Amino acid sequence: MINVGPHRLSIPAGALGAPVTITATAPSDNVNRIQFQPEGLVFQRSAALTMSYANCSLLGKLLPKQIAYTDDALNILSYLWSLDALFAKKVTGKLNHFSNYAVAW
Repeated sequence: MINVGPHRLSIPAGALGAPVTITATAPSDNVNRIQFQPEGLVFQRSAALTMSYANCSLLGKLLPKQIAYTDDALNILSYLWSLDALFAKKVTGKLNHFSNYAVAW
């Protein structure tokens, strides 16, 4: 398990074929996002990424949150299959490779 600020990555046993040094950064700006390195690292079994959005003002926004796969400019490339825990203000998604991810709704 890797904790980065309020976010958490859980990598199951057997997901990586060899030892890998992993780095994760959660920039302190106005977007709940996380960047993983090495970019493009592929998992043999899906990892679970849980991202907090507790710091977001969501009054009147009951739309389900998702984890978005983004480029460096935060353009959304696709969405991960995600489960929104509204009352915990966290969303969890399954990822198969490392890149940039952000909370979206």
